Amino acid sequence: MQYLNEIKNKHITVLGLGVTGLGIVRFLLSHGLTPKVVDSRNTPPGIDWLTQHAAHLTTHFGDLDHAELLASEMIIISPGLSLTLPAVAAAMAAGVEVIGDVELFARLNTKPVVAVTGSNGKSTVVTLAYEVLKTAGYKVALGGNIGTAVLDLLNDDVDVYVLELSSFQLDTTTSLQPMSATVLNISEDHLDRYSSYQAYIDSKLTIYNNAALVVTNADDQATHSTLTPQLSFGATEGDYSLGEYNGQLHFMLHGEALLPVATMAVVGTHNYLNALAVMALLSPFNITKAHYQTALSQFNGLAHRCQLVAEQSGVKYFNDSKATNVGATIAAIDSLASSEKQLIVIAGGDAKGADLTPLIPYLQRSVKALICFGKDANALMALSDSSHLTNNMNEAVALAKQLSAPGNIVLLAPACASIDMYNNYMQRGEHFVQCVLQAQP
Repeated sequence: MQYLNEIKNKHITVLGLGVTGLGIVRFLLSHGLTPKVVDSRNTPPGIDWLTQHAAHLTTHFGDLDHAELLASEMIIISPGLSLTLPAVAAAMAAGVEVIGDVELFARLNTKPVVAVTGSNGKSTVVTLAYEVLKTAGYKVALGGNIGTAVLDLLNDDVDVYVLELSSFQLDTTTSLQPMSATVLNISEDHLDRYSSYQAYIDSKLTIYNNAALVVTNADDQATHSTLTPQLSFGATEGDYSLGEYNGQLHFMLHGEALLPVATMAVVGTHNYLNALAVMALLSPFNITKAHYQTALSQFNGLAHRCQLVAEQSGVKYFNDSKATNVGATIAAIDSLASSEKQLIVIAGGDAKGADLTPLIPYLQRSVKALICFGKDANALMALSDSSHLTNNMNEAVALAKQLSAPGNIVLLAPACASIDMYNNYMQRGEHFVQCVLQAQP
């Protein structure tokens, strides 16, 4: 923690008082640093804690143009705030250092890090990696964009950190030196934040900077890098891939069978690819086939990620509320689709400016009915001749029950963020579950 002594006398501003910002404030206070706290909202969510526990701190709540950010020597910004905000951009132009909590973590951390980003599958991959490392006897901490904020992890006695990182977090991180790092995949997302799709891609790719091992997706050109050394994973191509051995589908390394995919408790090609990514990421660590066999057989997936909710009258209901973009919805449809059109998909919310048209061939091939609601419902409606417009989740699930027949699957895979109607995707998924479990209409 020597670095904290170096910045102890700096004028530090914590910008943004959400969950991350409050965590940063607590961390700095616990190490004797007294930051100024700034938020553009007049009554930010962490203000009560601040009033009770840190009333001595200088604060500014409201218009950032009057926050005197130029007087700061360092701004630690929350990932929800864009670096293009005029007041922030002006501070950066004036030479003020702007970093995020992951960057501060990187400057303090001395342990190996496994770093994961991507448009889809991040949470599943980091959670599975965490479970595999635990099974192999490592003391491991999981956090970042999932669960625990990274600065809170620094208090733990660990051998390795597994971090899920969003593009927003990567935008303010330059010092992270992962033992291994991957961009799992890239599809259009957050185009309300970035100037172009390429800018979003470029943000993701910065995770490879300073990584000892770069892990790319052989099936996704956008994840590729010129940095070395590298390993890759993919359905048929890549160092880690899927292949037939003794009449069974196996996880393969350079054409050699490692384990049958039937080892996994969860099914679907996207889950198999996630497992391959984990194997590549953890290749620098001492992990045996037996460790993988145990961890994969006990991993039941994440809540709100292609989660089987119930089977009613021969119809299965799956909650994939975490499918907040087009790529995730395509993966969900692909994993559940059969040769016949048996899928009824519920979608909708805030598409965040993304192009929804890549969904069209998957809807045409595999989906019996598309039920839409939310801010961008009309844009989704236009993608399919079998679409239906509803006002909310209750109506959508009720209609799905009416349209379904034995053997069908009803899938919540919104392709959109939840912020137009819910606090987060978890609340949306829980509402879906409630609606499904209510008495049938």
